[in-house]
Amino acid sequence: MKPLLPTRNFIFATALALIASASFTAHAQTTPDQIRVTGAASASAVPDQVSLQFSIEQRGDKLSAMKDQVDQATQKLLRDLVKRDVPERNIRSYQLQVYPQYQNDDGQTKQDGFVVMREISITLPDIEQYDQIVDLALAQGVTRVSQVRFEVSNQKDLYQRALADAYAAARDKATQLAGVADRELGSVLEITEQSYPRPVVFHMAEARMDAKSASMPGEQQIEARLEIVFSLK
Repeated sequence: MKPLLPTRNFIFATALALIASASFTAHAQTTPDQIRVTGAASASAVPDQVSLQFSIEQRGDKLSAMKDQVDQATQKLLRDLVKRDVPERNIRSYQLQVYPQYQNDDGQTKQDGFVVMREISITLPDIEQYDQIVDLALAQGVTRVSQVRFEVSNQKDLYQRALADAYAAARDKATQLAGVADRELGSVLEITEQSYPRPVVFHMAEARMDAKSASMPGEQQIEARLEIVFSLK
């Protein structure tokens, strides 16, 4: 009597089972236990520079005369800004703008002359100059002060400090959770930055208020957030 031989289907099924088992084992060996946590922190500083924009404009019908008046006021303001130790690289004078102005008369819109305007943007590296420079500009014929932004010049350094604190917070959280599970924290497997350097909060700081100044620069706060994956031992 001939011995029974395994059928071809049985051999094929056994091979598939072995392949699946090997695949699962390899996957289990290459995927360690992990813990994923987030950490957030902030760093704050009092602004040390201010950016703002001046507008010099004239309204009327005589474009040539209006342009001359705007140009003269602009040139005088630029000279006085340099005399007040505002760096020339921090001063930007934009092209002249001319556009018609209108008024409503008994339901009808009619042109009423023109507006000639020039805008000047400056950055003051000494924040204590702010009120003096604004007063100077208004005395020189500036008709509007806009886009005032109190800023921290070293925002990059401030953000790096917040990032370091966010990492420490994430690691502390992961260590605590690992201990609860009777595990030890391993190495970092992945770090994802979930923020970028920009001021997100503006706090008024009474301590910075100067009796000689009507302006308070306040305090800027920059936040950082990280998502970190640690291995577990």
